[in-house]
Amino acid sequence: MGLGPKYRGNSIFLLMICDHILGTTHHGTYKKVIDVFFERHELKEHSIRRIAKDGVELEIQVTEDLQEGDILAETEHYAYAVKIHTPKPPKENLDEEIRIKNYL
Repeated sequence: MGLGPKYRGNSIFLLMICDHILGTTHHGTYKKVIDVFFERHELKEHSIRRIAKDGVELEIQVTEDLQEGDILAETEHYAYAVKIHTPKPPKENLDEEIRIKNYL
């Protein structure tokens, strides 16, 4: 994992490079976990860029498939981990039966 400032226009942003999985949050961590959202089909991609929830950009180039909780990068206080994004279905597309059960 590399960490360094990169320049885009007039602003500075952080780019972290992940070339292997550092661990998992399933065993606990003393660092604050920052979510890096992925859709389920993206977990099999081995070269992808993502923006973490705090705005840090991650360039991920790994040989193994990603899983929920995999730690991609770390700083002194933060651990950047895979979080699977599961969008909620819009309420108007729900079946009539499901809407009725919600009222019971």
